[in-house]
Amino acid sequence: MEKIVAFVSGIFIPVTDIGRSSEWYIRMFGVEAIERTDYRVGLAFPNSQTLVLLWKVEKPQPVQFDSGKAMMPYYNFTSYDINLSYEQLKAKGAKLSEIHEEDGYRFFEAFDPDENPLSVVEETGQTPYFTHKENLRKQR
Repeated sequence: MEKIVAFVSGIFIPVTDIGRSSEWYIRMFGVEAIERTDYRVGLAFPNSQTLVLLWKVEKPQPVQFDSGKAMMPYYNFTSYDINLSYEQLKAKGAKLSEIHEEDGYRFFEAFDPDENPLSVVEETGQTPYFTHKENLRKQR
């Protein structure tokens, strides 16, 4: 089987105030601004190929969808210590939901200045995703 060489290169987040939002993301997540224009800011996590691009919009846009069971995010951020992530974001003044646990995951939402919910997730059980990530680590 031929390997496909591709990865998620960017996550686009709609924001109404590019300056306010970029400052918030940099402060909350320790990302670095690697590009700034009038309508977008490219943010990079340390040691990660995936970028977060804040894109200026006139009015708030949805960043989640209704699965019929719950509102689901289009993307999430991984935490390897959900309690530490929660406490750090809380100490920085982020608006947060409570921590929830379900089906081998612990998660909470942080809300950016546009009230976009950002899901922060830690895998606590042997989910297919956890097993896949562990297999990838062993291959390196």
